[in-house]
Amino acid sequence: MQIDSFTVLLFGFFIKALLAVLFAVFWLKERRDVWFAWWSATFFLGCVASALLAPRGGVPDFLSVGLANATLIAAFACCWQGARAFDRRPPLWLPVVALPAAWLVLCLVPGFMDNLPYRVVLSSLLVSFPIAMSAVEFWRGRDEQLPSRWPVVVLFTSMALLFASRIPMVDTLPFPFGALPMQPGVLGAFNLVMFFHTLLLSVLLVAMSKERLELDQRTKAQTDPLTGALNRRAFMTRGNRLVLRHQIEAQPLCLLFLDIDHFKSLNDRFGHSGGDDVLTKFVAVVHDNIRPTDFLFRIGGEEFCCLLPYAATEQANRVAERIRYQFETCTVDVAGTPVRATVSIGIASSEAFGYDIDALTRRADMAVYAAKRQGRNRVVVATAELMEDSNVVLPLHAGGGHVA
Repeated sequence: MQIDSFTVLLFGFFIKALLAVLFAVFWLKERRDVWFAWWSATFFLGCVASALLAPRGGVPDFLSVGLANATLIAAFACCWQGARAFDRRPPLWLPVVALPAAWLVLCLVPGFMDNLPYRVVLSSLLVSFPIAMSAVEFWRGRDEQLPSRWPVVVLFTSMALLFASRIPMVDTLPFPFGALPMQPGVLGAFNLVMFFHTLLLSVLLVAMSKERLELDQRTKAQTDPLTGALNRRAFMTRGNRLVLRHQIEAQPLCLLFLDIDHFKSLNDRFGHSGGDDVLTKFVAVVHDNIRPTDFLFRIGGEEFCCLLPYAATEQANRVAERIRYQFETCTVDVAGTPVRATVSIGIASSEAFGYDIDALTRRADMAVYAAKRQGRNRVVVATAELMEDSNVVLPLHAGGGHVA
């Protein structure tokens, strides 16, 4: 049975209307997820384009084909802005206005509306560009590990190539794939491909948003809200995985235990808000001196652990000395009063104590205790000789057994 173009347009209209409402509901439910608003606008404009094409042949081409294509171009421009919004980039309003406006200006050029090959080529350019840019935007955010991101990139790329391929095929394939006279079933096949992309993309975009929410929740559960450093829970999970990976690969790893000196005195003098300022500044100093692949964890009040993957003792010692020196020389503004603090750091390496996160933590903790006894504001590397020193007393527990 032959499906006429009106039936195809009507079916597309209702599909896009349903998706427009669905994405609008998602946005109204959580206004911060502004990308849903952009994608709702995409499908709404798609509905308008279908409605404008319905009376084609009964009204001037400018009022049907011209306005419909302009609306469709605006729809894909909105989709592009939704991709930007998803990865927390500001919208670009110029393409949303300029791309459809450029099409409308061309439609006013005498003879343009009567030349189907010209219309196919230029509309394909103006449509494929924002679709391709949507793929680029999602690709730019690839560092955020979302399973649905790559299928979304592939589908947007596929859709952009579909429209772009109409340009070289303009004189060889029937409309809408090219500009030759339309043949039975060709329009249905084109729309079937578009429906497949639209529906699959809609499902993946929702899935990706859900994955983002779950990732944010996991991140919050493993992040210290004051300093932004990872918390003890993250240390137990990520630390064990990291140490196990290094054991399998037989690669070196070092653990730094960092304890801010006289922190109780700072709290007593400046209050908890002053102590919070010192902690925040300390974390900033540490992050400035470690690699993006290193991990900083807040273990207790003023106690932190830092895992340095693929780092030998000498390298870890240089990192620790940079942290110690920069923290000692920086000034923290606490309620208008310049405050300075110092940190004692202990280092334990897998080369000396093996691949056991608890053993590394204990050894680094004992090295910090030795640094405190030696006058604070220093870096001590845990060694077998140090551990055997009778003057070093093992704290009751890591993360709370030190003298301030």
